[in-house]
Amino acid sequence: MQQHHRIWRTLALLVCALASGWSVGVASAAAAATEVGQIVLAVGEAKMTGKAVKAGDSVPVGAELSTGADGYLYLKTIDNGFLILRPGSVAVVETYRVDHANPAQSRFKFFLRQGVARSISGEAVGKARKNFRFNTPVAAIGVRGTDFSIYTDAEQTRVAVISGGIIVSGFDGKCLREGSGPCEGADSTELFAGTLGVLQVQKGQAAPLLIEDNSLSPDMVAPPGRDEPAAPATKDTAQHERHARENIKGMEQQQVALDLVKQEQLQPIIWGRWQQLSEDLPATIDLSGLGQINYGMLRLPDSAYILLWDKNVTHPVVTPASGGLAFSLQGGQAHIDCPRGQTEAGVSNGRLSMNFDQSTFSTRIDVSASGQTYMLYANGNINKEGILSTPQQSQSNMTVLGGLFQGQGNKDMDASYLFQATLNGGMTASGITNWHTTP
Repeated sequence: MQQHHRIWRTLALLVCALASGWSVGVASAAAAATEVGQIVLAVGEAKMTGKAVKAGDSVPVGAELSTGADGYLYLKTIDNGFLILRPGSVAVVETYRVDHANPAQSRFKFFLRQGVARSISGEAVGKARKNFRFNTPVAAIGVRGTDFSIYTDAEQTRVAVISGGIIVSGFDGKCLREGSGPCEGADSTELFAGTLGVLQVQKGQAAPLLIEDNSLSPDMVAPPGRDEPAAPATKDTAQHERHARENIKGMEQQQVALDLVKQEQLQPIIWGRWQQLSEDLPATIDLSGLGQINYGMLRLPDSAYILLWDKNVTHPVVTPASGGLAFSLQGGQAHIDCPRGQTEAGVSNGRLSMNFDQSTFSTRIDVSASGQTYMLYANGNINKEGILSTPQQSQSNMTVLGGLFQGQGNKDMDASYLFQATLNGGMTASGITNWHTTP
């Protein structure tokens, strides 16, 4: 019924516009030339040019958008793209001109002064990628049709790709802040979804550095809000961008029902599903209640699962130089994506061992759903900070990212890791596991 009302309302507006001649159309075109889009979500301290904003407010070109320590701001652009600001961020949309007559001549320019932002390309951006530029104080970012997140301060920028690809360059004599479009010189570096790590640019550094460590993702600085979409498990960039926009569009009209973990229930290590996937697969943790906690975070791209730890109580272990440890599986959450939808999966029969002489780990788990069991295994590396990860070339059939932890005054160790795997028939498995040292 609501859809029919919207259709009739749209037809009525069109008739009114035709009845009054083309003056309305001309006025609309003029407004579009100066309007970036509208705010669809404002949580906590969220401002535009120093004044509080709310959902429905229009954002003109050149307006400064900012968030406080508890603020989230979602801007939906006029071509159905999104700029999402997470806590402690300041950004300006310097140019946003959609040329309907000649789409390839559309122009877009963003500037993130500080903090963490996520950019989901709009429909018009996909037709004028050569005219898209996202600046930070130290780097220029161009897109290949993309969904990416950025962290920046005055000294360094780190960028992670959720879907599609980007091209990044530090500012030098060839790549200038005043420019438009991507810098594609010898010092530019591309990064595509599925690549482990982030691109980092230090002030004064022309060529970005690829750091193969997802713990340096912008999500570590400011995690996504509970309504922010995760990328679906697909290699189809266009499909992902449609999915992301549809998720946010649905969020505009209703709040997602979460199975909340209250603040007083939080443990030193927090793991689970932060995003609701369906009625049968609800979220099991609520990130919005973590604002006052000094925590670390790990999350795989395209994953609904997250690992956090309270730094005041526990921390990743500085790994010993030699010896080994064996762990027993304490619990886990998982689901399988298949052509019919998403199915909850069980995790069992787990083994995890670590060899500190070689700084490696080995693990296996059984993931079961609908009467089928899949054996997943991985071999990977442990860095000095206790972070577990599988390199691109490894004897594994799943991707793993996790950590080894030890509480204050506690001799026992815990571990937790996220995993993703491609199964037969185009299915994928995703989840998270929790482990404790074997007595």
